[in-house]
Amino acid sequence: MASLMENLIEVLDLESQEYENLLELSMKKTPVIVAGELEELAKITDEEQIVVGKINRLEQKRQEVFIDIANVINKDVNSLMLIDLVEMLKSRPEEQQKLAIVHDRLSAAVHDVQRVNGQASDSERSRTGRV
Repeated sequence: MASLMENLIEVLDLESQEYENLLELSMKKTPVIVAGELEELAKITDEEQIVVGKINRLEQKRQEVFIDIANVINKDVNSLMLIDLVEMLKSRPEEQQKLAIVHDRLSAAVHDVQRVNGQASDSERSRTGRV
């Protein structure tokens, strides 16, 4: 079980890093959209697709590890949540803390990407007059 938790923490950490990379690209995109720099936008979009591919592969790996953990602890994988695992690790505070930190980091990165992408969409609608 310990190695499964280590695998999960590692995958979540890598996924967080990729979401942070995506956030950086998304933040670069907003001024490019406003300026109407289509070539630069295409470059950023290509980079985003590479990062999204990495995120998708990591997400698949995370799901595989999560299934393995659910089997070991005899829980339904469909109802098991990451926060449940954090709670279950009370007796192992070091792992609990690592999992909680990486969970919070990933959640924040995903939220920030969604927020920035929402702003980029608003900028594009304003520039083109579409609502």
